[in-house]
Amino acid sequence: MIHRLTGCFLLVLFLCTCSFNESNKYRKSADTYVLIHGGFHSAWCWNKLKPLLEKRGFHVVTPSYRVGGKEFFSYADSIGAWLTTRQQPVILLGHSSGGMVISELAKRYPDKIKGLVYLSAFLLPEGMSPPQILKGDSQSIMQSSLIIDEQNQVMRVDKNKAKRLFYEDCDDATAHWAIKQLRAEPLVPHSVGDQTLQEDTSAATFMRRFYIETLDDRALGIASQRKMQAPMPCEKVYTLKSGHSPFLSQPDSLAAILAEISLALNIKQNK
Repeated sequence: MIHRLTGCFLLVLFLCTCSFNESNKYRKSADTYVLIHGGFHSAWCWNKLKPLLEKRGFHVVTPSYRVGGKEFFSYADSIGAWLTTRQQPVILLGHSSGGMVISELAKRYPDKIKGLVYLSAFLLPEGMSPPQILKGDSQSIMQSSLIIDEQNQVMRVDKNKAKRLFYEDCDDATAHWAIKQLRAEPLVPHSVGDQTLQEDTSAATFMRRFYIETLDDRALGIASQRKMQAPMPCEKVYTLKSGHSPFLSQPDSLAAILAEISLALNIKQNK
């Protein structure tokens, strides 16, 4: 009888443990991710990724550029003002041209940032500009996909080419929805006062950073992504076989990578 009761107890304990492990499938984290979108996009592009990160316990902030395009320094000012209210440092993720924004924030607010994540983004070595990085990029179709409006001093993505450029590996419904959200960008981003957009400097050199490269990217080709990684090595490089927008085509895989990055940042900091 005792053996039978012991066996039942162990069986119940095993089932409870399995149930507990299943309910805690994801490691819960108190980290905050700030997701910085790239050109022509806005906070809507994180609609699939954000709930997946929140399910894992992350706090997720998705600021947008002001209407009218990338006001780099005023944008950095507004995020910086929010960062100064934070007691705990955050993880910044920059997609595409958003990489330049997180590098600027790293220069200004290093004590407020736990780590930098460049998602198919510009991680500019000192003295380099985006056109220099893209020079000779045979995989990118960015230039041929833009419509230049000199009269209004803006540029738009040709909607007939947008799927191949940004969303080639997305399903048709997702791509169609995303293309409708795209907006124009100024030909020359405005600055504040006498400031001009600077290349990445020593701030991003000393801060812990990670790169998520996208192999089938038609906006920022893999050769260009690796051209930047060579002089600006990252703590770890993750590779996705995706186009330029894995937050829409592979949000689960991207969320898993971001959870791993958070874990790496916290484990090393606690040592």
